Amino acid sequence: MPDPPGVTMRLGLLLRQSHRRAAGALADVLSELDLTNRHFGVLLILDRDGVSTQRDLIRETGSDKAGMVRTVEELEKRGYLTRSTSAFDRRVADLTLTEPGQAVFDQARRGAAKTAEALFNTFDQEELAALEDLLTRFLAATGPDE
Repeated sequence: MPDPPGVTMRLGLLLRQSHRRAAGALADVLSELDLTNRHFGVLLILDRDGVSTQRDLIRETGSDKAGMVRTVEELEKRGYLTRSTSAFDRRVADLTLTEPGQAVFDQARRGAAKTAEALFNTFDQEELAALEDLLTRFLAATGPDE
C-alpha cells in the first residue's frame, strides 16, 4: 500500500526537528562540564566498548575525519582519554578512557539522563519501547551509511 502523499517528508522533518531539540537540550547540560555533544558521543562509545579507534568513532558517530581528530585531541589534552599503539596494527591508535574521563562521563551521563526524562516525560514506558523499536528498525532497514 503506497504512503499517503507527503508522509515521508513530514516524518523526515519531524525526525530532524526532534534531533535538533534533543541535541540542543543535551548541549545545554554538557556545556556546564565544558563538553560538546561530539565529546559526549566519543566518551559514550569508549565507556561502552572499553577501547576504540578514530576510524571506528568516525563510523559510529557519522563525524568527519577532521572533526574527529579535533575531538580526540581535545579530550586527550584534558586527560579524558589516552592513545596507545594497537597490538593488531601499529599504524592504528587505540583510544581508552582515563579515570578523569570516566568521572566526567559519569557526570555527563547523569545530566543526559535528566535531560532525557524531561524530553520524554509525556511518553509511558510502552510508548518509549515502541519508539525505540521503530527507530531501530528504521536504522536497520536504511543501513549505517545512508
